[in-house]
Amino acid sequence: EQAQAILRLRNQTEWSQTLGLLESRLVDALDRLANADEKNFRFEQGRIHELKFMLDIENAAKAVIERSRTPKRISEI
Repeated sequence: EQAQAILRLRNQTEWSQTLGLLESRLVDALDRLANADEKNFRFEQGRIHELKFMLDIENAAKAVIERSRTPKRISEI
């Protein structure tokens, strides 16, 4: 259900705007990581990880749907 909802959302005009926002935030996060001290380094790494996850969510949704369509093979013994 969630994967199908994500793929429906990608057809909305707001989707490209959202991706643009996430990409600009990723660039900012990469800059912050490059300048982070020991205290903030892990925080910035986590921020980058989450942004990359969000940017790849469309591909993840496609993979989930494809996996659900593909019948599981039972190997013969």
